[in-house]
Amino acid sequence: MSVLTMPVQRPLRGVACMLAAAALFVGMDSLAKYLGDHYTPVQLAWSRYSVHLIVLVVLLAAMGKLNRDELESRAPWGQIGRGLLLLGATLFAYLSVRVLPLTQIYVVNFSSPLIVMLLAIPLLNEKVGAKRLLAAVCGFAGVLIAVQPDVGGLDAHLLLPVGMAVCFALYQLATRYFAAQDSALTSLLYTAAAGGVVTTLAVPFFWVPINSEDIALFVLIGVLGALSHFALIEAMRSASASLVSPFLYSQLIWATLIGYWFFGDYPTKATFIGAGLVALAGGYLIINERHRH
Repeated sequence: MSVLTMPVQRPLRGVACMLAAAALFVGMDSLAKYLGDHYTPVQLAWSRYSVHLIVLVVLLAAMGKLNRDELESRAPWGQIGRGLLLLGATLFAYLSVRVLPLTQIYVVNFSSPLIVMLLAIPLLNEKVGAKRLLAAVCGFAGVLIAVQPDVGGLDAHLLLPVGMAVCFALYQLATRYFAAQDSALTSLLYTAAAGGVVTTLAVPFFWVPINSEDIALFVLIGVLGALSHFALIEAMRSASASLVSPFLYSQLIWATLIGYWFFGDYPTKATFIGAGLVALAGGYLIINERHRH
């Protein structure tokens, strides 16, 4: 098996991939929200990972890359742990939706880029700098303005989205770490396999019969899951975690557009102000990175 080296830094490509990942995540979560009224969180997670795994294996076979040399990992146990972190984030997300308002969940979830930025210093030895940290804080402030959380309603259930944010932040850091050892396809395969195996073992205990008209939506969740995490992995391979992670804030913009187009939720003035602050923070990071390189 060939030895991989850390990919050449391509910050703008990393930002573009993270923006694509954010949009795909929102599409996948919107489908899960729609199906969540009729099916269990474990069942939705099972469809997300098992379909993801099937689609990925078929694509790899068609590309002629389904062989040991192409896909063998130099850190298999680490990759399995990375996949389980993402599964934990998914399950925490689906459980959170059942007991908390979406606004509170979004606020806690969007803290993950800040967690990534702070943990990247001791775990990945990255130099964040005051400008990047300030831009990330401004982006998070934009999210707070947009969603206007009801802080008076906080309760112990908020531990669920906190678990989601922490798991997702650690997943991003692990993705960055293993990018120096394995290819993007290898990382993607381990992500799908870890979640697929665990949820397949668990789903018989949570099974609800699937209506025929929903089968295509279950499949689409897995397809979007595969595409979103391939984009996320490529983003982490192309640029530092502390740079690209704040661009997950753009999920707020996509969620606003989808909510308006498909669910008739007209965004408030505060939503536009917050989204504008998020966009300004992201634009500043792009300009600052161009000057650095």
